Amino acid sequence: SSSARSGSGSGSGSGSAGSSSSANYTADEAEEEAEAEAFAEARFASIERAFAAAKAKGVQSSTRLVKELRALFMAGTFEVELIDDSLLVWEVALHDWAFDPSSPLSKDLEALSEAAGDLVPLILRVHFSADFPFSPPLVYVARPTVRSEYVFDGALCMEMLVDWQPQYGNVESMLVQISAFLAHSGARVETACKGEAAAAGADGEAAATAARDSARRAYEKLKAFHDKKGWASAGGR
Repeated sequence: SSSARSGSGSGSGSGSAGSSSSANYTADEAEEEAEAEAFAEARFASIERAFAAAKAKGVQSSTRLVKELRALFMAGTFEVELIDDSLLVWEVALHDWAFDPSSPLSKDLEALSEAAGDLVPLILRVHFSADFPFSPPLVYVARPTVRSEYVFDGALCMEMLVDWQPQYGNVESMLVQISAFLAHSGARVETACKGEAAAAGADGEAAATAARDSARRAYEKLKAFHDKKGWASAGGR
């Protein structure tokens, strides 16, 4: 590489510089690939620990959830993290590109990311039941705070989540539909993530429990409402 730098004015030097650039590019690629492999290995190790713990507890849905997780990781469409290595509690990161680029939500997340100098996703929390897909998952927006006439305390006024059916149990398909729903529901980010992250950090477990309980109560109200009014007449989605 020293000869490339010293001979940059000559034709042969240009060739050496090209070789050096190619070598550097290859080294950068190799480093990124190694980081990606380490990241994937850590995620799969987390799945294995979670699966072992769930099987030991006799969780009926453990094999199904592992299959769903592996399918998501292999597809690479969504970023998923297990909370405390629990197979029943996931966090799903939805970045601005997960939504229609013309939607207000996509633009809000892009603006937040630019302001933060880092990617700022919308985070979904998903709590699965021990007999999933026969019982519904609890799915809600954990952060940042999102406002929409179809979002209540993080709960989504979505027919598939309110009136769950076992055939909805393909998790990747469910997440795709949630992304489309949020993009087209007029959802907007109300608060920046920095303040919320700080508040959650002060007492993260209590905050997470409160958010989960609020979302569960919201779903109970949504179900009661739509059981009475139906969906088409109530303008549900």
